[in-house]
Amino acid sequence: MELAERSKKRVQVQPWIKAAAHFSLCFAVGALAALAPLAATGAPSAANIRASFLGPFNNVQRAVPAPASPPAPDLGLLLIVTATRPDAGMEQDASLARLAHKLRHVAPPLLWIVVGAENRTATATAVRVLRGTGVMFRHLTYDARNFTDAGAGDEVGHQRDVALSHIERHRLNGVVHFAGASSIYDLRFFQELRQTRGFAAWPVATISPAEQKITEEGPTCNSSQITGWYSKDSSTNGTERTSTSLDAVDTSASNRNSSSEPLKMNISGIGFRSSILWDSGRSLVRRNSSAGATQDFIQIVHQMAMEGENKLKGVTSDCSESQIKLWHLDMPRFITLIPEETAV
Repeated sequence: MELAERSKKRVQVQPWIKAAAHFSLCFAVGALAALAPLAATGAPSAANIRASFLGPFNNVQRAVPAPASPPAPDLGLLLIVTATRPDAGMEQDASLARLAHKLRHVAPPLLWIVVGAENRTATATAVRVLRGTGVMFRHLTYDARNFTDAGAGDEVGHQRDVALSHIERHRLNGVVHFAGASSIYDLRFFQELRQTRGFAAWPVATISPAEQKITEEGPTCNSSQITGWYSKDSSTNGTERTSTSLDAVDTSASNRNSSSEPLKMNISGIGFRSSILWDSGRSLVRRNSSAGATQDFIQIVHQMAMEGENKLKGVTSDCSESQIKLWHLDMPRFITLIPEETAV
């Protein structure tokens, strides 16, 4: 009985053993068949595959942040004010385009404030010209009906008042410079203009082709400290007049006064920080024609320049006449005459 039972168990165990052996043999053959093509084609081995995954982590280094670059220096805002003539036409458009080309090469920030007469057509034309310059600008207008040809000088002063009122109202903190549309600049002028902390003055050369003369006006300096003023006129064989004070600031660059009269300077030859317009710590004399009238800021600037001449600084630092960086072209005004039609 026992022998019969043992034989039955052997018969039951043998099929499982055969199946296991058959499965192992098939697995080994399949594995060899799968690895043979990889070895023949030079495929990466398992070690290489593992190294490719773990390599970046084996050589990892702690990233050190790069030192932060120093902040860009604050150059300060330049406020360039330009007055225009209502009847200048295309000649003025050309002058504005030429000035804009120069201002476009000045390092920002720069705001160009252009003032013109309140005229829908003229305003649209001026804005179109200014938009094509690539310079950040603001175009301001004023009522020109109260001005005549005889009061052209007053009109230019009023335009500058409009610009200064805008600067004061919006607290535009920067250095103010009155630039004529026909002015020509050396780019280094604007770099030095940004150094202004109170008032600054510099020499200006005015070229008058119609009168065939060149007028030079500006400060005389000891280092950068202004000690007086000079005016040189080429039409008088280079005769130079000097003065220890600036009596007034005139919008015209030509000095046609006798030697006994005080010197006058082009308003473009003086710049100042705009904060003086609203600095309550200063004693300003407001010159109003009536209560509540618009402040005559130009007169305030004139007064402060006269009262604080010892605080004026020269541009360039040595106020050298050979370092003139601002020229003004005193171009004559051309009027096109249309002949009247004659009856046939």
